[in-house]
Amino acid sequence: MNKLKAMYHLCCIAETGSFSAAAKLANAPVSTVSRSIQALESELGAELLKRSTRHVALTEIGKIYLNESKDILAAIDRAEGRVGSYQNAPSGVLRISALPSYAEFRLLPLLEEFQSRYPKIVLDLELSNQATELHRDGADIAIRGGSKPKGRVIAQRLEDNTHRLCASTSYINKFGTPQTIAELSHHRALLYRSPVQVLHWHVKSHGTWERININTAQISNSLRVIRQGLLADQGMAMLPTWSIEEEIADGRLRWVPMQETLSIIASNPTSSIYMLYQQPQYTIPKIKVAVDYFKQHL
Repeated sequence: MNKLKAMYHLCCIAETGSFSAAAKLANAPVSTVSRSIQALESELGAELLKRSTRHVALTEIGKIYLNESKDILAAIDRAEGRVGSYQNAPSGVLRISALPSYAEFRLLPLLEEFQSRYPKIVLDLELSNQATELHRDGADIAIRGGSKPKGRVIAQRLEDNTHRLCASTSYINKFGTPQTIAELSHHRALLYRSPVQVLHWHVKSHGTWERININTAQISNSLRVIRQGLLADQGMAMLPTWSIEEEIADGRLRWVPMQETLSIIASNPTSSIYMLYQQPQYTIPKIKVAVDYFKQHL
């Protein structure tokens, strides 16, 4: 029995839900796939699949074995890719998962030069706010914000992601500069909505974080929309430097210093942008040149 082939057949069945569809996916006869799974179950002494006339489903132990099989097959693919591309020019599909807003403001402007420099690399860019498990989700590089991730992944800090209070210069001229939380009650907020919740503003008071009572002018999951609201004098916002660097430099927007400490996430008042990748993957040319390029430019 070819155990790796049997693992692959199991993955195909889990993905398609039937032996016939799995056989098409694996480009093999149905009888071959069936015998492969039977031999695997016989060797393991465990039932991996529950079969009926209409449906095939994984057993509990089958789900466990499937996850382990995926990891093994992925590791083999990485090893073969590493060997095959070690001495070649950087090439192949480079999968990058990045925060949508950060990608728009920071990453996308760099990609044209990157692709000109490495024309044999095909970029597969996914914009997502969801947490990424590199080995599970198939991403070569992930760019995320927050605290430094734990685990075996390499986390290269790119820049600060702490959100600070800001407003347009014309807004300040019209409505004045608040200096205390009490004075903020006379202003309006432009709030960011994450995939999980609206990020309300908080203030640290007597060692604890409390939500700030301020009227809301706008809620959006787009930093570009919030930035436009700022420039239209619709209110004030909490944003990271990288999202409004140009407007701060030319004077259209300005930081608003407060006596108290403000944060959009009470449990994590300071955060950074990190580039995540797996150390063993760094030996693959396409990943090495991308990591080095982004470290240099970001």
